[in-house]
Amino acid sequence: MIKYYGILLLSIMLTTLVQASLKAISVKYNGSFFDSLFDFKLYFVILLYGIALVAWFASAAKIPFTVLIPANILTIVLGGFIGYFLFGEEFSFYRILAYLIIILGILVLMLDAYKN
Repeated sequence: MIKYYGILLLSIMLTTLVQASLKAISVKYNGSFFDSLFDFKLYFVILLYGIALVAWFASAAKIPFTVLIPANILTIVLGGFIGYFLFGEEFSFYRILAYLIIILGILVLMLDAYKN
């Protein structure tokens, strides 16, 4: 069962990477989707998103739905760190507190699912 949580984590990390990459591409082309269609990176990102979907699908077969969906909220936490390190966004005390609460909540859900 731990294997499927690892696969889910891979899916979440890839999804976060995809979202950050799409943000960077969007900034590069000033939000023009049509201009970005000629950028090879866009197609690589779409491929990564496909891999994330396959990983999520594999983990969905074994992880309870009540854990699976909330675990996807980790993209918010990972996205916050990417925003800080790559896009120069700020961290506040309350943002860090919110991220810790999200992580704790997901761990509690996983523990509950593991016991049942």
